[in-house]
Amino acid sequence: MSTTGDTDPMVRFASAGTARSTLQAWADGAYVLHLLTAVRDKGWTAFLTESRSVEDLAAYSGLTPERVADIVDVLEAYGVVGRREETVRLTAEFAALSADDAWVGLDELLDRIELTARLVPATAEAGPLPLAESDALVVARSSGGNSTRITRALFDQLFLPKLPELIDVVRTERWLDVGCGVAGSTLTLAGLFPELKAVALELVPTVAAETRLRAAAQRVADRVDIRTTDVRDFDERDAFGGAFWAQPFFPEATRAATLATILRALRPGGLLFLQEMEPVPDQAARPAYTMRRLVAQAQGIPFGRTAEELTDETMAAGFEPVRVAQTDFGRIVIVRRPG
Repeated sequence: MSTTGDTDPMVRFASAGTARSTLQAWADGAYVLHLLTAVRDKGWTAFLTESRSVEDLAAYSGLTPERVADIVDVLEAYGVVGRREETVRLTAEFAALSADDAWVGLDELLDRIELTARLVPATAEAGPLPLAESDALVVARSSGGNSTRITRALFDQLFLPKLPELIDVVRTERWLDVGCGVAGSTLTLAGLFPELKAVALELVPTVAAETRLRAAAQRVADRVDIRTTDVRDFDERDAFGGAFWAQPFFPEATRAATLATILRALRPGGLLFLQEMEPVPDQAARPAYTMRRLVAQAQGIPFGRTAEELTDETMAAGFEPVRVAQTDFGRIVIVRRPG
């Protein structure tokens, strides 16, 4: 690798060419994301869940067949659509991502990408990142996921068999979801276990309102009580057999008080579950990891705490360790209230 001290013109030219190629690769990915977002906004992704001709797309979009053909060429090159004879439609992968039963769908992902692209420049400015309620809803939708037959199957086959303690709790005792977002996990559990009785706490009114709509649509609103409140103001004591804390979304300044609230809310011996998020990746995935860390920490949110660090954090708040469970959703820390 050359340095800025190299004086050989050919070495400097080759070094600059490497940097140009890197920038172009970044730009190419950004361009296709902008195009995919644009055609999504115009309804193409929904329209292309069925096979369509270029002429069909031209009539639908109001563009010339030539322009449509060029757009289709790009989308095909990036694996978004595929051709068969004289028609085009979403590939199987993007059709699954766009389907109503997707865990996290194309719309949620594109909205989160657009939000992050807006936030990244602000990390180079002083002060916290500007997040509106609508932004919090985008984050909640793209992080919490939808409760669908897909998520129920994932939980039933891949997740819950590794967590028998959780199954016992939701079948017999009240469940507390702390920082629920759109409550994808709790609503999924409610669909799997008709015995479940839960309270879900969410700070942002817009997010809580959407979560209530989702609970009503799944006909579990009588069993999942969604409350708009700061967790630290929650005052039920000795009332829950188990709780889940969405710890990656809680700023450092709120974490100790939040854990104290959860400790009081659990009955003696009650269990708290936490998910390890963003473990340190291999070298190939590290560049994207560093960008996610930048955005999170610019919001004042601790990033990438390991299961061991989370165990230490909860023990400092008065919990006792139970175990760390390895699941297909990552490592789950299980601790309990003493007694």
